[in-house]
Amino acid sequence: MGEGEKKVKEKARKYLSGYVEFGILGRREICIFKNEGRESDKQPSFRIFVKENDAWKEVGALWTRELKEKVEL
Repeated sequence: MGEGEKKVKEKARKYLSGYVEFGILGRREICIFKNEGRESDKQPSFRIFVKENDAWKEVGALWTRELKEKVEL
């Protein structure tokens, strides 16, 4: 490496991807990313993005919840 050059390490992020049918708006590609910067339960666990033309737009969020079921012992 020459003077002033910095070594950059790429970090891969896993995400969910697929398609959603929006009726008259048509079928759109979506991606769901884990919210790596989450600091409290009030912040979403995941963020939802939809592809519009060649750009991605954040359109929603998801929270992880726990369903507590009563179990007989």
